[in-house]
Amino acid sequence: MRKILSAMLCAVMLFTCISCAAEAPEIVPEYNGKVSDEAIDLGGRTLIMGMEPNAAIENEGSTLGYIPNTEFGDLASQRIKDVEKAYNCNIEFNYVSGPGERAYNSAIAGTYIYDFINQGSFSLINYMRANAFQDLTAVENLDVFDETKWGNKNMRISTMWDGSIFGILPAAHPMRLSNSLDEIFVINENYIAQLLETDPRDYYENGVWDWEHFEYCLYNYAHTNSANEYVYSAAASTGGFLRDLAMANGNEFMTIDENGDFELGYFTPSAIEAYHQAYEWFNGATASYLNRDYSLETFLAGGSVLVYIASGHVLSTTNAIAYHMDNYGIIPVPYGPSAEGPMDFKSSYSSAQYTIAIPITAKDIEISALVLDTIYEPFEGYETEADVLEYLSDNYFRDERDAAFLLEMTKNDHAFYHDHLHGFTFWSEIIDSGVTKVVESKEESLYAAAEKYDLSAYATMKQYEEYFHE
Repeated sequence: MRKILSAMLCAVMLFTCISCAAEAPEIVPEYNGKVSDEAIDLGGRTLIMGMEPNAAIENEGSTLGYIPNTEFGDLASQRIKDVEKAYNCNIEFNYVSGPGERAYNSAIAGTYIYDFINQGSFSLINYMRANAFQDLTAVENLDVFDETKWGNKNMRISTMWDGSIFGILPAAHPMRLSNSLDEIFVINENYIAQLLETDPRDYYENGVWDWEHFEYCLYNYAHTNSANEYVYSAAASTGGFLRDLAMANGNEFMTIDENGDFELGYFTPSAIEAYHQAYEWFNGATASYLNRDYSLETFLAGGSVLVYIASGHVLSTTNAIAYHMDNYGIIPVPYGPSAEGPMDFKSSYSSAQYTIAIPITAKDIEISALVLDTIYEPFEGYETEADVLEYLSDNYFRDERDAAFLLEMTKNDHAFYHDHLHGFTFWSEIIDSGVTKVVESKEESLYAAAEKYDLSAYATMKQYEEYFHE
């Protein structure tokens, strides 16, 4: 099947569409077809990964993004050594700001700089669409459609364009995907215990984490703490909360029919229903219980029982909630009355962190693919989801339900791509100015933006949907 796809898409492999660019040299793989691991001897060759240090995730000096001198940091370091020994090569990490841009410039010049790069997709989209990176559907030495290894298709839409898939995610390595999600609810479980209230995780587990029960929490969680400070029931950004609430009311960002016509999920009747509900929560009888200050610092200081906040704040860095709070839980946005059911919840992502791509000017694209495929095999001792669940439960969460939910969010259809580049930022205006006024003023321009900037990506995902597998 993959060879058929490669043949169908051979034209896409050509390095075109970079305006005023010198044509990149043709790269002829040293090996044809699937290369046997035993046949590889790279003769001491050095392969370079351009990797952007990101203090919000992990910093320079990490290995494959894991903090040094930690269990996963050690496993990642050993994996690199094992690959170097097995293939007789050296793997060099070039920590630099904007490796994707550097790869793009090397493509224009037709010169080699990296064998692979690792950066958030937000910074790579335009370079991918300019064909500075290899279309991975035409590569034999990794299975781009393996969602267990390379990430759920919905979390890779931002790397797709015009029938090509340019990026993969290290899904087989623990905790690499969850940091990409924009927001989830975090619960101060100590407050729940003190209030003798039902834990929202119980509502979620019982399939009733819906608008009605969320509203009950708003009315009943607000209180004054032992320091005589007011504690909000919940804190949430008006932007992320509204768009996720709309998607969890039976919507997708974009749906495409058999004629190629599309509907933008932000403007459906059920999305507008969600906006009206959110407007009431922020401005109506529950306004004094729902805070628009959703910062990490305010939550850690005890400012609210719930906070809707970027998932990266949960456990990705030493400044995360996991390092400051002993007893916390996580749940999704509540599902709405038009949703298919309790599992129809959503969280957006604006940038797929740790996106891996192969520059079109890599020395040997098939060798780059083969080495990546081996590097990102599951770590020893963490080959199964049960292994990762046990680790998360032992090290980050008191309740195994939280670990299970964290993994669930990056599978199935829970994550959706939110195009943060092209004007999709109108939700805060709804809370300030009203639903009808804002929706009517934004709908036409955002449909045009979606058609120009997002339709091809979603059409590509739909084109390959039947080939993705776990």
